Amino acid sequence: MAVRMITHATIRFRLHAMASNTAALLLLLLLSFQLIAMSLSQTQLSTQDLPALIKIRQQLGNPDALAGWRPDSLCWGWWPAACNEQGRVTKLFLERLNITSTLPPAIGELDQLETLSIIEMPGLGGRIPDSFCNLRHLSLFNLMVTSVSGPIPACLSRTNLTSASFFRSKLNGIIPGSLWKLPYFTYFNAAYNNLVGPIPPLLVHGGTPDRPLGLMLDGNRLSGPIPWTFALERHLLQFRVANNKLTGDPSFLFGRRKTVTGTIDLSGNNFRFNLTGVEMPMQLSFLNLSHNRIYGGVPVSLRDTRVAVLDLSYNDLCGKIPTGGHMVQFKAAAYEHNKCLCGTPLPPCANGR
Repeated sequence: MAVRMITHATIRFRLHAMASNTAALLLLLLLSFQLIAMSLSQTQLSTQDLPALIKIRQQLGNPDALAGWRPDSLCWGWWPAACNEQGRVTKLFLERLNITSTLPPAIGELDQLETLSIIEMPGLGGRIPDSFCNLRHLSLFNLMVTSVSGPIPACLSRTNLTSASFFRSKLNGIIPGSLWKLPYFTYFNAAYNNLVGPIPPLLVHGGTPDRPLGLMLDGNRLSGPIPWTFALERHLLQFRVANNKLTGDPSFLFGRRKTVTGTIDLSGNNFRFNLTGVEMPMQLSFLNLSHNRIYGGVPVSLRDTRVAVLDLSYNDLCGKIPTGGHMVQFKAAAYEHNKCLCGTPLPPCANGR
């Protein structure tokens, strides 16, 4: 009996050892397959997107910051480019490179690109290449603080843009009306360029509580009225069109039913409308209407808002300034150089008006 028990124990031990060895072998095979798959993936990536990156580096004058873009390199060494799990370049960040060059057309060969961010490169000139219109997946496009000039290509409507910022470049011409075709285009910043002509209808559109609209066009030479289509938009984060040549009545931007959580800046234009009965959005935090031809009085609705910065100076406003609520925080500079405003913080009204 003792011999049989020892035999059974030995058999169990050997079976356990075989099972352990089998598991180890399967794990080894699995790791091998993963390594092979990674190697194949890197090989595919190298043949698809690396040539375009090398072209971009060459078109920028071979800056040291892009030295990792070489024929024998792998995806994890390609920063400031980033890849997805399939090894395709989906993000490209070119920031603060000390170069003198034109905007590389080869960027348009990265056909899976979703984010393109080019920031603080004043030596970068030329125009936005038409090849960028081939970037069907491009969702975010930043071209900020550069010397890139020329028009905004109308064919960018063929991309998937939701956000574009051309802040402080040297773009000129009109804003293409075709941008309304972008179904989710909710943010556009082209402040401080040389743009002319009207603001197109539906330039940004479809704002939601989670993604309110942002439109920044300060410091251009735009003219004409603000399109009435903005009356239909209820969710705004920023609406800044200061220092242009805009005209008309933009009072439809306001209203208690509007959700404006940031800034409305209409200063430095030729707007003319009666401000007296305008209902200010409750959550508005910054309001600048200075240097226009706005008439009427200061609206009572300002008392109940969250406005922390107010400038109504250099207009044709008249009458007693409302008191109470948040009005106590505003200084005289917010009301100066109007037609006949009076009351705190300005001098008292004559005859108790």
